[in-house]
Amino acid sequence: MRITARLIGIIALIAVLLSACAPATLPPVVTAATEKPAQPSTEKVTLNLWIFEGEQGFLPTLKEGFEKKFPNITLEITEIPESDYVTKIDTALAAGSTPDIAFIYEARWMKAGKFLPIDDMVNQKGIKLEDYNQGIIKDSCTLNGKLYCLGTYTGAVLLFYNKDMFDAAGVPYPSSTVPMSIDEYEATAAKLTQPNEDITKRVYGGSAGGSNWWSDQANRFSSDGRKYDGYVNDQATIHEFEVLADLIKKGYAPSSADSTLLGDVDLLSTKQQAMMIIDNIIAIKDCEEAKINWGAAPVPVETKGDQAWVPSWTDSMGVFTQSKHPLEALEYIAYSATDGNELRVKYGSYPLNNKIAKDSNWAGNSVGRNEAMQAISQARGGIFVPGFWDVTGAEGDAFNYIVEGTKTAKEALDEAAKLGQEQLDKAWETWDAIK
Repeated sequence: MRITARLIGIIALIAVLLSACAPATLPPVVTAATEKPAQPSTEKVTLNLWIFEGEQGFLPTLKEGFEKKFPNITLEITEIPESDYVTKIDTALAAGSTPDIAFIYEARWMKAGKFLPIDDMVNQKGIKLEDYNQGIIKDSCTLNGKLYCLGTYTGAVLLFYNKDMFDAAGVPYPSSTVPMSIDEYEATAAKLTQPNEDITKRVYGGSAGGSNWWSDQANRFSSDGRKYDGYVNDQATIHEFEVLADLIKKGYAPSSADSTLLGDVDLLSTKQQAMMIIDNIIAIKDCEEAKINWGAAPVPVETKGDQAWVPSWTDSMGVFTQSKHPLEALEYIAYSATDGNELRVKYGSYPLNNKIAKDSNWAGNSVGRNEAMQAISQARGGIFVPGFWDVTGAEGDAFNYIVEGTKTAKEALDEAAKLGQEQLDKAWETWDAIK
């Protein structure tokens, strides 16, 4: 499942808050009377799970495995269009008629106490969180030190590249763990570019565009996530935008006009692009189907020596506090985080658990897959920013102004910083009001 809205969409800030209420309490993991872990019921139970569309292939396999392990539990899955998902959940919450389990799309649901913390279950089951993708565990699934969700796969944005094209140009491969700086990225793209008046025969060295969906949040925000102006328009980020725009101006990366002319094609798999910043779910499938000799690395960083940053996500499933069967629902979360991760590998996807990926030989004999695994393992926690996509939305216009030459990078980013800071202040005001 590719979560496109988290990468290129702008998620509208929900203005109406959930009504404040005390979170429901989960039956204790250890009872005072027995000193033994509380157990799910052995009676017939039906669990309802909501998720958005895109998992028609995998979910039946997950359902079958879970119901086989827990024959008294029936898992009913409802797939909802992603565009309707948040409204559907908000409506269910307001009506007090939520499913048992759902994808935690909005962090505000966790803050409002609408989902149960799962730390006790994780400890009881002996689930080792250090084995899992830390960008997801410490970012989207954790709030105020409590864990609320786990998943079955890892989606990640990486730098994918064609090794044969690097060899032909005599250019060394990027490291799978140490990122290139943005300047090194441009220099490499320049060496790999093959200009041609016929656009269908042109070879681009890299890809470029607005970087808010893949660049480290620390490049744009203060450490507490409350300041945008002064960070997105600092000298390092201004330089990053100048370099990315330069890639397009010099023909090292396709422009939006080029992409329109070329149509909806993955230029990496057609060997018309040597490097591309793209997610692993699309890139690995396309490269392997096209039999590309590919490699993977972390995305470029603003300044040489910066720590690697790997944007990542999963099917972040949690248990509603309104669930009628919280213990059984928690069994599902535990199953998806363990057996479900192993099923993902059999399905061909990269699991959330890095150790399972290694132990199950997800990479096989593929050098590219081994490099992707090494790059994904660099994921780490970032900065929490409510309304991130609304705040950074003006960066797209800023980038276009720079490419067109109508504004300097400083002028464009100063403007974006002012607009974004206004959005950020509103987002924090809304967030802080959630009780």
